[in-house]
Amino acid sequence: MSDTTTVDRLRTVLADVTYPADKGQLVDHASRNNADEDTVHALHAVPDRLYDSLDDVLGVIAVDQDREA
Repeated sequence: MSDTTTVDRLRTVLADVTYPADKGQLVDHASRNNADEDTVHALHAVPDRLYDSLDDVLGVIAVDQDREA
């Protein structure tokens, strides 16, 4: 299991999140949207705070640029 994900995977599983959202809401939402284990694990690794947008999440999550969606 990895602590990284891809931008495309995050966009897919967090597409309909209502922001602001906290870390727990993001993890729960991703899990309910059938996120892969790596994406859920990467979300668990972000700081526990309120996020205002997907861009806000992307600023702190570990994204693997070399990985395919």
